[in-house]
Amino acid sequence: MNNNMMSNDLAVSNHGVNFSDWPWLHWAESNPDQVALVYGELRFTWLQVNELVNEYAKQLTEQGVREGHVIAAVSTNNLTVLWLYLASLRLGACCVILDPKQSSEQLNDKLETLAATFIWLSEPELNVFADLQDEGAKQLVITYLERPLTVDFFAAEPFTTGMYTQSDVKWQAQRLVSIVFTSGSSGKAKAVAHNAENHLYSAAGLLQSFVYTTQDSWLLSLPLFHVSGLAIVWRWLFAGGQLALPATANIVEQLSTVTHASLVPTQLKRYLHELDADKDKEQAQSAPRLKRILLGGAVIPVVLTGKAKSLGIECWSGYGMTEMASTVTAKHADSSAGVGMLLAHRSLEIDGQSIKVRGASLGIGYYYRGILRSMTDEHGWLITGDLGEIKCENAVFDKSSSELADTLFNKRFDSAPNKSSEELFILGRSDNMFISGGENIHPEHIERILLSHPLINQALVFPREDAEFGHRPIAVIDAMAHISVCEMNNYLQYKLAKFMWPLNYYTLPNNIIVSGIKLNRASVQLWIASLSK
Repeated sequence: MNNNMMSNDLAVSNHGVNFSDWPWLHWAESNPDQVALVYGELRFTWLQVNELVNEYAKQLTEQGVREGHVIAAVSTNNLTVLWLYLASLRLGACCVILDPKQSSEQLNDKLETLAATFIWLSEPELNVFADLQDEGAKQLVITYLERPLTVDFFAAEPFTTGMYTQSDVKWQAQRLVSIVFTSGSSGKAKAVAHNAENHLYSAAGLLQSFVYTTQDSWLLSLPLFHVSGLAIVWRWLFAGGQLALPATANIVEQLSTVTHASLVPTQLKRYLHELDADKDKEQAQSAPRLKRILLGGAVIPVVLTGKAKSLGIECWSGYGMTEMASTVTAKHADSSAGVGMLLAHRSLEIDGQSIKVRGASLGIGYYYRGILRSMTDEHGWLITGDLGEIKCENAVFDKSSSELADTLFNKRFDSAPNKSSEELFILGRSDNMFISGGENIHPEHIERILLSHPLINQALVFPREDAEFGHRPIAVIDAMAHISVCEMNNYLQYKLAKFMWPLNYYTLPNNIIVSGIKLNRASVQLWIASLSK
């Protein structure tokens, strides 16, 4: 059988993922006075987090929210939507956070998929309510509690509204806790459903390598409507550390008070640039408290990670997806194009070049109006649509490496994270590949090289029909300054084969909204197609 497989099923350390009660209650009982949540000058201990979750749950209960209900929350990251998410969990409901920067058409498409019982819009987004087709969903009203509570909740009676008591809802790790839409970069966005166990195993596997303890603070620097943002919350709940919400737009100030952050390369570039600017202004600087950054969403320039390392900051990169509750492989960022080693509680198989994944973090299905549809094949594998290979000690194991492959196909690798020599390399997506003059071209390969240019922040490559070669590549870029085709050809001369050089470079238009982690390939492709009409 022509495939090779990586598997990592290490035991979970500390308390494991098997919480006997709500995670915040676990920490409120074991570490009640530790600061758990920070927003500007506000500090909340685990005890206060537990109290506030129950108070917000009371508000939801009084408006009719019950176990099994779905709440659509149209909101950017803020303290209220975090309380809403946690309070919904406490009631056995599922709060689905949606990007308010989407078009009304995109939002309505997601609302149709959710068939939510309730909808909530944070105050800045209230103006879009008239354009939403909410199918009769009741609008929730949340009264923000500005100050941490001082009442000892453990001494109080559980609240009751009518015949419904909050304490009737018990912690269940298999209950639906999130629905996150995929980016829709290759078509219509899918609604991926996860239970608590999926998120906790995802956190457990990453944190065996990417250390985050009760003494650390993680910045909620990515949107909660993206799996990478939601994963930060579940790592916080798993590890019992501190979560910090940004209270300023200044990234240096945001990162000055935390030890951990999840960033995309453009954020890291901006952070390092502003640190340099402060230094040039001779502003007093202390050594960064920041210890570790998990990078994702694009190619990681070595010059950035090297500079961060000189400041004592570890940079990690990896490979992940919504269906697997975020990260699947990870490593210390280095000059290799690989995306790291397999994390615990995941398995990965390469069949030909097709990447398949499964494990404890794999979601429970694709959600549509209360129904879950399987996302796996008959053997429990998710076919990702990505193409890749596993390299081991400079040898590539794929379909063509018959002698070496015979020794590794179907072999299970159980070594600890980052101790194994097997590393995953992503070739691209099967549905993005095109043929030019008889050569297979993976746009992602060209994009990686383009993103290594110091002036280019984002890049996407597409095929353009060509009478002689069938197709030729073109690129859409977001650059800090104009770059001519001639300049780019000189840059690419020793980095890419000539048939991979883009014929033209188009500037990413301002009307294409970039939110979340990466550019939406489908939206940019539609814009490119419109240019030729």
